[in-house]
Amino acid sequence: MEQSTLQAVREAELAATQSERAAAKQCEELLNQAKQEGEQLVAQAVAQAKQQAAAALEEAHQQAQQLQEQAKQQAQQEISSLRSAAAAKQAQAQEAILAALV
Repeated sequence: MEQSTLQAVREAELAATQSERAAAKQCEELLNQAKQEGEQLVAQAVAQAKQQAAAALEEAHQQAQQLQEQAKQQAQQEISSLRSAAAAKQAQAQEAILAALV
């Protein structure tokens, strides 16, 4: 009976060792899988961030172009207004000179 008890203990120890090895292997596989998934998630996040940054940069570039165009149009309007005012002043000055000469 002692031999059967010893045999049962040995078998139980062997089964426990095998279970421990299987659990360690499964743990390692799960860790590797988690690492790969983590790397994929990081790569996806980086790609998405780059894409968002590129879109934001393009939008900022377009807004800058719009502001530049608005400023150009406003400057052209002011130039036109100043030219009109200068032409009017020139006509008044010519009339004043002619009036002074007469």
